[in-house]
Amino acid sequence: MPEKSIREMNDFERLQNSLSARTFHAIIIICVVLSLAAVLFGFYLYTNSVRNQYTEKAEDAAKTIAGIVDGDEVGKYVDAVTETYLGLSEDVRQKPDSDEYAKAFESIADERFYEITELLKKIADANGLSTAYIGFLDPTGKKFIIVLNSDPSGDFKGSGHAVDVDKNVLTEISKNLSVIPALISKNDNGYFSLGNAPVYDSHKNVAGYAVTGISMQTVADMSRSFLIQYVIVLAVVTILMAVLMTLHLKRKLVKPVNQIADAAQNYVKDKRAGIISTDHFSKLNIKTGDEIENLALIMADMERDISEIENNLTSVTAEKERIGTELSLATRIQADMLPNIYPAFPDRSEFDIYATMTPAKEVGGDFYDFFLVDHDTLGIVMADVSGKGVPAALFMMVSKIMIKNHGMNGISPKTVLEKVNEQICSNNREEMFITVWYGILDLATGHLRASNAGHEYPVVMQNGNKFELLKDKHGFVIGGMSGVKYREYEIDLTPGSKLFLYTDGVPEATNEKMELYGTDRMLDALNTAVNGSPYEVLNAVQNSVDSFVNGAPQFDDLTMLCLEFKGGGKKTMKEITVDASVENIEAVTDFINAELEAIDCPMKAQTQIDIAIDELFGNIAQYAYSPGKGEATVRYELEMDPRRVIITFMDKGKKYNPLEKEDPDTSLSAEEREIGGLGVFLVKKTMDDMTYEYSDGYNILKIFKNI
Repeated sequence: MPEKSIREMNDFERLQNSLSARTFHAIIIICVVLSLAAVLFGFYLYTNSVRNQYTEKAEDAAKTIAGIVDGDEVGKYVDAVTETYLGLSEDVRQKPDSDEYAKAFESIADERFYEITELLKKIADANGLSTAYIGFLDPTGKKFIIVLNSDPSGDFKGSGHAVDVDKNVLTEISKNLSVIPALISKNDNGYFSLGNAPVYDSHKNVAGYAVTGISMQTVADMSRSFLIQYVIVLAVVTILMAVLMTLHLKRKLVKPVNQIADAAQNYVKDKRAGIISTDHFSKLNIKTGDEIENLALIMADMERDISEIENNLTSVTAEKERIGTELSLATRIQADMLPNIYPAFPDRSEFDIYATMTPAKEVGGDFYDFFLVDHDTLGIVMADVSGKGVPAALFMMVSKIMIKNHGMNGISPKTVLEKVNEQICSNNREEMFITVWYGILDLATGHLRASNAGHEYPVVMQNGNKFELLKDKHGFVIGGMSGVKYREYEIDLTPGSKLFLYTDGVPEATNEKMELYGTDRMLDALNTAVNGSPYEVLNAVQNSVDSFVNGAPQFDDLTMLCLEFKGGGKKTMKEITVDASVENIEAVTDFINAELEAIDCPMKAQTQIDIAIDELFGNIAQYAYSPGKGEATVRYELEMDPRRVIITFMDKGKKYNPLEKEDPDTSLSAEEREIGGLGVFLVKKTMDDMTYEYSDGYNILKIFKNI
């Protein structure tokens, strides 16, 4: 693999590493391998053929000699040489090159001897033979004795010269004395291919053997020449084939691939330049009929699909940005829906309150709320809507408005939850639900009335002790089923007490090990800030949760609220219970006046209060239990900062809200106005505030008078 990438190479390096060059190299290697195989095989065939040809030539020449010479004459010379040879001493026989050895055979040669020798020479010259001679075999001595030789001065000498015979030749002769097999012989001048043929006399007996020899050097020279020519031809053919195949592959493979690569590069350039085009690949018009054409078609389809996807992505991105903007707006709207300005009631010294909500998504389903039901009562809400995101946020806003609307009527917590449940169940096709803890706190006394619709247990800290779970009685969730009745419970908060409310996002916060934070860790965190302000309490819990989850994803909304009751709002609270009759109006008036005189109430205010008592208690006496009888309770309360009197009228008579009746039109004459309503109207005008609620079977009417 090249060390540089193709983008780092210069033109020459790119050419070296191009697909065309690599194709050419691969084809050259393949052709060279095939050519080598062809050379070896061809050389073998050629050499073997030439050798066989020369061997046959030597054999044919030997047969020619055997057919021309006179066998009887040959036999005469063979016998003479044999007799002479056998008559030599062993010492002389072992020295064939000595003069003594040569003189022993000189007497054999005569005129006919030389004629036959000349004949052998002519046949040798005519056939390109290295040698031609006639001799006989001495099986006992394992020698071949030369009788007549075409070249007595040559390698095989003249008459009587003995040539060693291979043992394999002897074995073949023993099988058939008329045949000496062809053999390859070697001397100082190289290899010879020897042919032979028996020479028969007139009696058909083997008189001797005609032997011819042809030098294999000629074969070697011809083979070498053939090899050189063959290699040159194959080299030319190999290069030509490599060039042709490379050009073919370049046209069929490399060129289309380069066209696709160029189209891809142009596509990228156009995209970067912002040019919209979808025909970079489709206009290539590649017609190779194979995978390359298929690739070009796939790339063309891909280009069109990418363009379509980009168009869709542009729309989706724009839509996502729009949704993101709307979600950001929804987040701000949701945050604005919840009380988020602190201190929430800077002019009230009876309590301090702080709350936070951290949604798991852009918007959440948890919510909290706190509001003054009247001057003396604080409504507190902690709720968790099923689900997450926008649907939960919408459901949360509707639920919050419903709870506050009913809570502002001054009715009991259980009644508020029942009314909200019925209202939600009447039109809840999505079957969503909400868990709610709702309580109302009497800011003068610390008396807390609350009801729980399937929400988490509240946590209370009293008298400087530890925070502890208040395991109240749970009712069913809001929106789960119509007709549900909820329980209500009461606790009294002492000055310095704290109330902590939360959603399940706190105890169910999860770390990377999938461990839950739990209420035990929450209580430990709370108890580190027992003496802290509500803000410090929530901050302690938040830091503890963050440390526990250690950056793990937040799966649920995390909402908390802490209220500290400081007390100091009311100085006095007394009440009287009497029969609801007109005769007891004076007793009630005297009870209230005694308290008013004790605080030096201005006479004007006392007179207005007396008139209000006369009107309101008189209405109870006349209409509440009619035609029966019953009791009525009148409670006196004094608030010191600011100083005002609160008088509460309670009865178990017929449910009646005098505030629902329209005020009379005082611009009309007495004859034109409808009868009734003037007394309550007068009370409204003279009192600073007036409220009504129906709770636990009681009509509860309050009047407020600043003094």
